Amino acid sequence: MKKTHKKPRQGGLYYYEAAYSLDLARGASHISSMLSAATQESAVHEVMHEFIATHGRAALDAFCWLLAERLERRGCAAAAMKARNFDASRRTRELACAS
Repeated sequence: MKKTHKKPRQGGLYYYEAAYSLDLARGASHISSMLSAATQESAVHEVMHEFIATHGRAALDAFCWLLAERLERRGCAAAAMKARNFDASRRTRELACAS
C-alpha cells in the first residue's frame, strides 16, 4: 500500500516538535552530515529505526514530517524526501527477507 504524504494536523505538530526536539536535532544533524546519497539514505533509516526503538511507532508519521522539514531547512531536499517517504513496515519486511 502506498503511503500518503498528508501533513499531520498543525496543532499536533507543536506537541511533537517539543516532545522530540532532541531526536529531531540529532537526526537532522546526522543525516545532513552525510556526503553521498547512499550514506544519507542509510542515515535516514538509522534515525527512523532509533526513533521506533526509543519511542515506538505511534508518532512516527509526525516525526518523519518534522524531520523532513528540518532537513529542507538545512538544504537536504533529497534526504527530506526520503524521510517523508519512510515506510517502516515495508522496510522491516525487506530486512526480514534479507536475513
